[in-house]
Amino acid sequence: MYLFMFLLLPLILASWCFYKRDPHMIPVIFTGLISAVLVCGFRAFFLYSHRIIPLSFELNMWYLLLRQTLLPVIVLYAVFFLVSKDTITYKVEALFPLLLSFYLLYLPYTILSGSEKIITTFPLFIKPVVFTVMIFSLGLGAKHIEKTIRAKKYVFTSIWILICIVSIAAPSILETMYLMDMNYLLILVLSGVYSATLPVLFILSRLGVLTVRDKE
Repeated sequence: MYLFMFLLLPLILASWCFYKRDPHMIPVIFTGLISAVLVCGFRAFFLYSHRIIPLSFELNMWYLLLRQTLLPVIVLYAVFFLVSKDTITYKVEALFPLLLSFYLLYLPYTILSGSEKIITTFPLFIKPVVFTVMIFSLGLGAKHIEKTIRAKKYVFTSIWILICIVSIAAPSILETMYLMDMNYLLILVLSGVYSATLPVLFILSRLGVLTVRDKE
C-alpha cells in the first residue's frame, strides 16, 4: 500500500531526467534533495508533528498551506532564485525539478509523521497525486509567466499567476476537507477535477492559448 506514495515522485523524476538528459539540471536536483533532508531533519528534531486538529476549516487549511506548500515552495525557490547566478530562463526551467526532488522526500515525511496509522486512500494515493499535479502546474505556470511577461501579454500573465495560486492552494483545501471528515465522495470528485485540469493546461499551452507560441 505504501509503494505508490514512495515511488510516484521518484519514478516521475527518473522519467523526466531520461527525457531531458540535461546535465545542467543535476545541481538543481541535488539542491532539492539536500533541502528536503535539512527540512525533514529540522522538523523531526525541533518541531512536534502530531497535533490536535481544531474544529476550524480555516485554521487547518492555513496550517497545511503554510507547512506543506506555501512556505516550502516560496522559500525554497526564492533562495534558489537569489543564490543562482544563471539566466532567468534557466531558473524558471529549474522550478519543476527543484520542487519534484524536494517533495520526493518531503511529501512521504509529512504523510508518515502526521499519522500513526495510515489506512485510508487519501494520504496513500490521493495526496501524492494532487501534490504531483501541483508541481507540474507550477512548473508549467512559471514557464508561461516568463513568456507572457517577455511578450508584454500581462493579461495572460495574470491568468497564469491565478492558475498557480489555485494550484498551490488546492492540495491544502482537499486535505482539510479530509481532516474535517467531509463527504469523501465530494473529496474524490474535487480531486479528480483538480487533477484533470493538468492535461487541459498542457493542451492549451500547446495550442498557444493564454500564452505566447514558441518561435519555430
